[in-house]
Amino acid sequence: MKRTLLIFGTLVLSLLFSNTAFSQAGTLDTTFGSGGKVTTFTGIPGAPGNNLVNDSVLQSDGKIILAGNSNSYADGSAFLLARYLPNGALDTTFGTGGYVTTLVGNHCTGQSVSLQTDGKIVVAGSTYIPSQLGVRSDIMIVRYNENGSLDTTFDTDGIKVETVDYSQFVNALLIQADGKMVVGGTFESIDKPGYNTFGLARFNTNGSLDQTYGVNGFVFTPNLSGGEILDMKFTDNESIIAVGRNNYGLDCVVGKYNANGEIVKSFGSNGTGLIEEDFGKIALLYKCVISKNNDIYIGGASFDGVKYSAFISKYNASGIADNSFGVKGKILRDFGTNIASFANDITIDHNNNLLVGYGVGLTSDYNFGIESYSLSGVLNTSFGTNGYFTTNFGSGHDYFETMLVQPDNKIVMAGNKGSFVMTRINNTKVLSTIDFAKTANEINISPNPVNDYPTLSLELKESADLSVDLYDTKGVLVSNLVKNKNYNEGSNIEQLDLSNINLSKGIYFLKINGNGKAAKTIKIIK
Repeated sequence: MKRTLLIFGTLVLSLLFSNTAFSQAGTLDTTFGSGGKVTTFTGIPGAPGNNLVNDSVLQSDGKIILAGNSNSYADGSAFLLARYLPNGALDTTFGTGGYVTTLVGNHCTGQSVSLQTDGKIVVAGSTYIPSQLGVRSDIMIVRYNENGSLDTTFDTDGIKVETVDYSQFVNALLIQADGKMVVGGTFESIDKPGYNTFGLARFNTNGSLDQTYGVNGFVFTPNLSGGEILDMKFTDNESIIAVGRNNYGLDCVVGKYNANGEIVKSFGSNGTGLIEEDFGKIALLYKCVISKNNDIYIGGASFDGVKYSAFISKYNASGIADNSFGVKGKILRDFGTNIASFANDITIDHNNNLLVGYGVGLTSDYNFGIESYSLSGVLNTSFGTNGYFTTNFGSGHDYFETMLVQPDNKIVMAGNKGSFVMTRINNTKVLSTIDFAKTANEINISPNPVNDYPTLSLELKESADLSVDLYDTKGVLVSNLVKNKNYNEGSNIEQLDLSNINLSKGIYFLKINGNGKAAKTIKIIK
């Protein structure tokens, strides 16, 4: 069905995120929450309360979902979700007063969140049920309806717990184009009981284990001992890049898996499909992001015997370090004497800048920090103060965990202070050399939901050089579909080719750009 979007004034996301004036990039957006900050005390009344954010996702209507766990229960913790309006206020239509808790057993940790095409919310993590497995943990996946209620069409009650004879702890979740769910984390090795390795498992859309994936639904990565996946991202052919640690934190590891769960042995240079790096006495890879060229950027931290220092590294699509990035493919950040730093999240904004979010500060007082780099590793000194911005939520630790980029390029950072805390940072405005709003251009996408070859129709009041980029709901660039093509005044037709991208089913944002700066955004559904 053809859907017409009159760009000036009718596009919901543009209205939600529009401002008549943008402040300097790298400053607090004081229109968000209270002075640019939000603190949410949730949990069970009367209990101590220690609520942890682990991940976030942006809905198509601009609402923000934070996922983690609530330690407000006397004998354990539960999955915890909170949803916020675009202005930072709790969305009281979600769950009870804006948040939802889900408890199975005595201890649950919600580690990763994603959205389905139909708007349902999927959270993956782990649960510990003493009566079943002693000290072992199980995979736990919960699917919620848009209003926060459990989706009882998923494993009959909305909750999937996969119980096996070995321990599994999940940190990451991806949803494939066919709706199947892949989780990754640290799984106890079958052939070496007591040793953990990079582990993956895949589940069908109804919550059942997909027995066609790996071996009976599971993947156990060889050649690792004490391995743990901390983050995963899809490449453009739905292979998976997984990053994490090995030797219980002594080494950093990057691995690549094909759509069947098999390790891609051509990735890297040693024939194992794994890249192992020694960044220091102790090292962790926290998050990764993949550019439109399939370059891989990774954020983490290493310990040199005195303090932790954040680092960023870059690899090409084949798993070879890009030696033109920093020093031999790595940028090590030192914020000063006794100042520890951790690159806990990393993403790419709508102007193709690399954003690195930090937990940074003295060991008694961590704060939120953020920097902006070009994709070649050059610090954007116009961002914040000489390229760096930091903020806090009062004295004591503020633990940064997760970051989103909105369609207007503003940055939402979230983390923990015994409660959910969140801030929004101004960023370089996404602009165009032509003013769509004033010239009343009309843009149509057909069909929507899209097929592999949707048609983009542009009615322009003046000629323009335009690009068309595709982003996911976390603000990560998926593909550059059209690059700097000249369109004439009047009617223009462009057939977009999505056939080689292997998009997961879900919501995406199509951005029409002028001279590399986004002008308008269209929500599309795959």
